Amino acid sequence: MHDNKLSVILGLNGAGKSTLIKIITGNIKTEIHTKNTFKKVFYLPQNPYYPKGITSFDYLSSVFFKNNWKWFLSKEEKQKIIDVLEKIGLSDKKNINIENLSGGEIQKLNIALGLLSGADLFLLDEPSSNMDLINHIKILKMLKSLTSQNITSVIIMHDLNLALKYGDMFIGITKDKKIVQCGVKEFFSRENLKRIFDIDFKILEDGNNIYVQNID
Repeated sequence: MHDNKLSVILGLNGAGKSTLIKIITGNIKTEIHTKNTFKKVFYLPQNPYYPKGITSFDYLSSVFFKNNWKWFLSKEEKQKIIDVLEKIGLSDKKNINIENLSGGEIQKLNIALGLLSGADLFLLDEPSSNMDLINHIKILKMLKSLTSQNITSVIIMHDLNLALKYGDMFIGITKDKKIVQCGVKEFFSRENLKRIFDIDFKILEDGNNIYVQNID
């Protein structure tokens, strides 16, 4: 049984993203102890390619053809797609071409693709970029809910306060290329955020909630 969490990667430039993903998967050794005990990894890049002219159902069916030489879906595979479309609230979009979906709907399809793949570790590079706030929150809630299904999500994002609300563990890279990995209280300290972002922040507490605000 994994200690399933939603981990957030913060404070990165383009070069740091690939480096941290390699650290998480254990391909680069650091002072942080990593042990990859996951059965399967689902990786979603920031800007995946979406072919035109295929429906939501067709897009999800691709997971069953990826590693198999076959011509048709089985009855069980078709039912899995129907079930996952219902689960993410897109049953009515089954026969809609994906280029006609909103950004939030496409990202829901991507999460469904991960679910159909059987992965227990999701690596997602800014899964809610170019989205309005409502869809941003919906995607984060969906990813957070996966922890109850024995799925761990590691996401790259840049909104500190949304990261605070939905994240369980946090990973950052400092300006001198040091890796920081810890929980909420330690990660969101003025000193730690200064190390990572080289910007001064104010930490605000309201009961059990923490907020950060940059200081001009």
